Amino acid sequence: MLFIAIVFYKCDKKIALIQTVYSQERGQNLVPRRGENIHKRKDGRWEARYIKDRKNGKAVYHSVYAKTYSEVKAKLKNCIAKEKDSKIEKTSKKMTFDDVFQEWLKYKQNFIKQSSYNKYFNLYTNYINDVFKNTCLDDVSNSMFQEAVISMINLKNKRTKKKLSSSTIKSIVYVIKSTVLFAQKQGYIKAFCLQIEIPSNEAKNIQVLSRNEQNILEFHTRLKLDTISLAILVCLYSGLRIGEICALRWEDIDLNNKYIVVNKTVQRIQQIQVPYRATKTILTVTPPKTNKAIRKIPISSVLYSILSKYYEQNYRSSKHYVLVNKNNDMIDPRSIQYQFKELIKKIKITQITFHGLRHTFATRCIELGMDIKTLSEILGHSNVSTTMNIYVHSTEQQKKNQMELLAKL
Repeated sequence: MLFIAIVFYKCDKKIALIQTVYSQERGQNLVPRRGENIHKRKDGRWEARYIKDRKNGKAVYHSVYAKTYSEVKAKLKNCIAKEKDSKIEKTSKKMTFDDVFQEWLKYKQNFIKQSSYNKYFNLYTNYINDVFKNTCLDDVSNSMFQEAVISMINLKNKRTKKKLSSSTIKSIVYVIKSTVLFAQKQGYIKAFCLQIEIPSNEAKNIQVLSRNEQNILEFHTRLKLDTISLAILVCLYSGLRIGEICALRWEDIDLNNKYIVVNKTVQRIQQIQVPYRATKTILTVTPPKTNKAIRKIPISSVLYSILSKYYEQNYRSSKHYVLVNKNNDMIDPRSIQYQFKELIKKIKITQITFHGLRHTFATRCIELGMDIKTLSEILGHSNVSTTMNIYVHSTEQQKKNQMELLAKL
């Protein structure tokens, strides 16, 4: 059966007949698509051209020939695939894992906050660089990465000197996977399934204050309502992160309508210079951790009386920071952490970090019957499961109370 395919081209509002292609091959429309670089020669053969190389900025073309359009198209596809594999092989032998990481981090910088950039930089510098820095892309494999991750379970945190936490190892795996996937997308290596299992680690024991300890802490903070005292009480009655507390201005606290607006945080960020050199840190005000962290928190009657008293003694202007240092400027979160550590040593209660006050707030809310969804929004979590898995912990008294429910059977 004879099929005729006609291609029309519109130019200056005129329709011109470009080419009529005849085919004896049943059921196929054999008109070359635009951009395929395939055409039928005068001698009846089909020719397909592709770029094999570039010299002095100019493309060097090679051609393949066949009797039919289908055959030449298949040949072209095969040649392009071989050429791509050849380029990948040459690239993978020249490039190292370190080269790709630097390129990935530079690309990633366009989409992440400076704090996240610093996190990835430090993870690579402290834990990944020593293992994979000089590894050629041609040598990378799933088993190589898996063995490295398993060995990291025994490494110690460069800052705390304690064993790496599960979250740190997960972040390391993320950096490795992202670097490899970037190399695949860029055509530096052939695609392969990268599956890295994360070894189970000891569950992190998150400490919270008991009700008695919380009462002791509140008693001492109310005796002298200074900067550290207010920071502690705000955290215990709102669950704000330390950076969010330090970033509060008086304009963010509406005492008339009784709510706090959280839309920024204070962070101490490294000034990193490429290649791989971290300089001094600077105190920076940035958007909160996630979009969900931008929120409006109701002020309870207890917190209202505390803030009102502090307002009367310390208010200067709406733009002024609520918590200030000796120079009446934004206070450093590290200063709050240090003062808190000294205070709990003095009053002899459980040695927790300032962030433990946020855990304590969440635990008290659950004990008093607050629903998880509401608590999750107050804490600024991206989803409810985060609240359940990380911040809410059953106390011994809760367990006893729940077990006593069996007595009602």
